[in-house]
Amino acid sequence: MSNNIFCIGEALIDMMCIDNKGLKNGRMFEKKAGGAPANVAVCISKLEGNAYFLGQVGKDCFGDYLIELFNYLGINTEMAVQEGKTTLSLVGIDEQGERSFEFLRGSDKDYSFSNIDVFKINPYDIIHFGSATGLIDGDLKDTYFKLLDYADRNNIFVSFDPNYRDNLITDDKLDAFVDDCKKFISKSTFVKLSDEELFLITKEKELGKAVDIIHSIGAQVVAVTLGSDGTYISINGEHCIIPSIKIKQVDSTGAGDAFVGAVLMQLSCINNKKGLDVKQWKSIISYANKVGALTCTNYGAISSMPSKSDIENLE
Repeated sequence: MSNNIFCIGEALIDMMCIDNKGLKNGRMFEKKAGGAPANVAVCISKLEGNAYFLGQVGKDCFGDYLIELFNYLGINTEMAVQEGKTTLSLVGIDEQGERSFEFLRGSDKDYSFSNIDVFKINPYDIIHFGSATGLIDGDLKDTYFKLLDYADRNNIFVSFDPNYRDNLITDDKLDAFVDDCKKFISKSTFVKLSDEELFLITKEKELGKAVDIIHSIGAQVVAVTLGSDGTYISINGEHCIIPSIKIKQVDSTGAGDAFVGAVLMQLSCINNKKGLDVKQWKSIISYANKVGALTCTNYGAISSMPSKSDIENLE
């Protein structure tokens, strides 16, 4: 039986440009549910894990849509809040399937720690911190740190993904963002980064040396996603690149979140999460690579995430 995974941060509406002309020149947009922690929760649920979404959406038609969708997908929303306006993200897709973003931020920043019933978080559960907006400002940032402190004091498994967005983290906020990331890394068992985030946080351009710095800050297991090249995994002084599968990429939105969701879903079935060896981690990452890759084969993160049967059929 799997334990619970609590995903905190924003749920939002992605307005996806689907004519592959980017935000400036695109004319065709489609509404999709999104937000990094929400994406992770959806992936967990689609893979038949137990996910909670902790965050705030608007008391509007978009918020209604998100909560109804999450409930339909089996995500527990009892600690979610509806108030204010829902955050919107405009997502441009270019000819190569790569993304650009513009955010119209709503009330996700107002999510308070008082909305979290910490007594429902058990010792074998997982708390995942991964949000494009969680380390910017507002009550949400304060809630992040309070929940991190709770997890640390109670020895709960912590997963962290910086979800860096350059149009949200402006130059004047970058140093504070990096410092905050290091605080989370220092108390995290599992840290997932893109190579861009890795080099940004460590200020080191060589992959292995940069990962060593992340370990020195405190992370036990480090996974660096490398797109089509797979994932660099490092634990207990051992490291390697786990290859991904070949796909025709349509839209990479949510691929990293799907990867994280797949990792956490597998970990949720294991009580001794902090005692896994390299062989076990290689198996976990290989599975997660497949989930992340399949998410790139259609538009929109949530609608493109595979089910457990999809992965089994692939294998």
